[in-house]
Amino acid sequence: MQDVAGYPLPTQPVNDAAIADGHIARRQPQPRRARRASLALALSRLEREHVALLLAICELESPADDDPNSPALRAALLPMLRADLRQTQHALARAARGLYGSCEECHKPISARQLELQPAATRCATCQGRDRRARRASLKD
Repeated sequence: MQDVAGYPLPTQPVNDAAIADGHIARRQPQPRRARRASLALALSRLEREHVALLLAICELESPADDDPNSPALRAALLPMLRADLRQTQHALARAARGLYGSCEECHKPISARQLELQPAATRCATCQGRDRRARRASLKD
């Protein structure tokens, strides 16, 4: 198995028997070479995003500014940046295990477009939407 930027390529957990049984809808597979290229690009962006988040957090944690708005800005930005950093670290850990690009809930491939827009995505759009709807419903109750 080849690796992408030092990470193993994701394995396809769906087998033909599951498709034949009708448990999983058959989709047109993306050519492997194109899928690998899009995963490599998304993983590269994820690594750059991780470094940028680390640098931004370090800069915000250093109290060198004399700006009176600085403490309020830090208080607002640091929790958001730390949450983004946790998500990128989670995605990088999945990449190290060879699971980058596959949904952690349904194990189907995450679309190249979704990874292009959000390299730290660990769930497909369907599972993400399902989770978002469930959270909204629980907030209403």
